[in-house]
Amino acid sequence: MTKFRLMLLSTAAAGLVAAAVSPASAGEVTKSMSVSGHINRVIILSDNGNGTTLGQADNAGVSESRFRIKGAAKSEAMTISTLVELGVTGNNSLSSQANADTSRIRIRHSVISVANNMGKLSVGQTWAADWLATSSNLSGTGNAGFHDGQTIGGEALNVNGNTGTAASGVSVGGVLPAFTGYRKNLIKYVTPNMNGFTGEASFAAADHAAASLRYSGDFNGTKVAGTAAWGSRAAAANKSEAGGSLAVALAGGLNGSVAYSRRNLNGNVAANAGLNNPEMWGAGIGYTMGANGVTAWYQAVNDLGANNNKAKTYALVAEHKMADYGTSVYGGIQRVTYDTTAIKYDDLTAGWVGIKVTF
Repeated sequence: MTKFRLMLLSTAAAGLVAAAVSPASAGEVTKSMSVSGHINRVIILSDNGNGTTLGQADNAGVSESRFRIKGAAKSEAMTISTLVELGVTGNNSLSSQANADTSRIRIRHSVISVANNMGKLSVGQTWAADWLATSSNLSGTGNAGFHDGQTIGGEALNVNGNTGTAASGVSVGGVLPAFTGYRKNLIKYVTPNMNGFTGEASFAAADHAAASLRYSGDFNGTKVAGTAAWGSRAAAANKSEAGGSLAVALAGGLNGSVAYSRRNLNGNVAANAGLNNPEMWGAGIGYTMGANGVTAWYQAVNDLGANNNKAKTYALVAEHKMADYGTSVYGGIQRVTYDTTAIKYDDLTAGWVGIKVTF
């Protein structure tokens, strides 16, 4: 880890020196500022085996409502940019069973970046290098949910035979996580694009280090996107996480993706004795036609929390984009199963319709 930190800090220092000696004068610099964001709302109908409920939430499990301000000072040699982004949500991915009104405002990004032909150096609160490692997706239906984020993540599972509402305290998002990625106060370096490949490395306090390799390409209409990443974690029980994903979209509209991630437990922690490392698998296949897309996807998480814990989900989702309005209308239906050696849970079925409006 020490060698990794030294390498990252050396890279950061080299980038800062290169930026500082840029020959740009004040007269060559163009300044700009922009304001943007989106509101994302979803109505969910859910049956957890105990009863059917209807509720509304901000779809924070996929893409929470947000507001951002960007600023930039740009010359031919260098760009210095800033980003402040707030998550502004009402009923943040709440279960349809909750029947509550909540709200929150939080800082998602507060970061300064310097970029030149050597790459981009960022300092502040932002994504770590392994963020979205399992999210390669060319389906055109990402707003409807995917194996990297659950539209119904807040829905509560019911213990089999229990007549109480949300008695287990176990949520869909809690048993079906994607594992990889986080936002922290950190230093991050991103390489220039090299024939479709970019590399990233980041470091935050308490040994939160991460690295990734990403690819994006277009071969006569066939699009390919992929990511492989690794990240250490400060939690004593969770040593590191690694994962990746690959997506392909054919010119005719057929597309597919696969994803995998693994949480590496710390074997020196007594509570981890005999536990398997949790794993996540995801896959999807879909078809796009103009502004419309439909996708069937699957996710499985094994051994999370205890050996032989098994969570699975199947979903069919669709999305229609109204580009002139900056709006996407989406919906889906999903089935979730979860079992442990100690407790059996009722299957959960949910359907939803949502709308995301960007500005």
